[in-house]
Amino acid sequence: MRVTAKTIAEELNMSPATVDRVLHNRGGVKPKTVDRVLQKAEELNYTPNKSASFLARKKLVKVAFVLPEYPEYFWKEIEKGIVNALEDITDYGFHVDIKKTSNTIADQLETVHSIIDSEAYDGMVICPKDGIPLTTIIESAVNNNFPIFTFNNDSPESGRLSYVGADYFEAGKLAGDLASKFTGERKRFAIITDEADTYQMKQKRQGFEAFTIEDGDVDFVKLLRLNNQSMEDSLERVRQNVEDVDAIYVACGALAEVADQVKQLEGKKPVLIGHDLNDDVYHHLQDNIVTATICQDPHYQGNLAVRLAFNYLMLDKPPEKEDNIVKLEIVTRGNAKYYWS
Repeated sequence: MRVTAKTIAEELNMSPATVDRVLHNRGGVKPKTVDRVLQKAEELNYTPNKSASFLARKKLVKVAFVLPEYPEYFWKEIEKGIVNALEDITDYGFHVDIKKTSNTIADQLETVHSIIDSEAYDGMVICPKDGIPLTTIIESAVNNNFPIFTFNNDSPESGRLSYVGADYFEAGKLAGDLASKFTGERKRFAIITDEADTYQMKQKRQGFEAFTIEDGDVDFVKLLRLNNQSMEDSLERVRQNVEDVDAIYVACGALAEVADQVKQLEGKKPVLIGHDLNDDVYHHLQDNIVTATICQDPHYQGNLAVRLAFNYLMLDKPPEKEDNIVKLEIVTRGNAKYYWS
């Protein structure tokens, strides 16, 4: 049974109001009475009700979550994690506004400036479209006591309080390892990124290339880029340029779209490795078009990002780690049903 201020008041034959004043350090109570209440609280193993404490202070903390719109299926899972975390802390006066931006860095920069300039928020959690242009903005905000956390994509030089997400260099190396193991002796690879050479894309590409150097038995790695403004033409060019490769690594969020192109190739299909899982990718796995996809638990990322911001802003608890790295999970045709329903 939970020990409350009323429990202590009944034990001491005092008014609940007096006990409440002592427990919340509001003053106006004789020292001897304070000692009696604190001794009884310790005796009964009293623990404060944080929710009640926050409500009593009538403190509302607002945090802006800034995330991209694409790929939609991935960010829906992130949002589920955010909502799930908020269910546990809804009574604490902690409020989240989700701000979605297009896939342009200019749009995200405008949104970030608007949030900071509005002075309507106590902090921000952001998936930077590209960490480099945001470095100075985040650093300035943090230095002016406006805490910023990153998730899913990082801005490591900015002084952000913490990051939640994958180690994308290691993700790229893992993709290289998978491509190597699935192709056998002939190893002619292609890596596909989007046109924005972001921090995440660079890390994946560098990790993939690092593996191929360590492996020492790769004939070549061909770099291809997708243009989000003319995706159909870009995908057609990709199809024309992968006919001579043994494995393709899709480092961006277009695994399903690339799989559609690979499906049209005549003859033996190349090994196809990518990231994340949705309905289309699931079906391509079942059809043996996608060989494997690397997942990173977006629901957990959204959930943990909320809790880190809550702990810092509401409990004055700094993050224990600057980098909260989520595990990478390999999904193939054989185990895909456990990751998608």
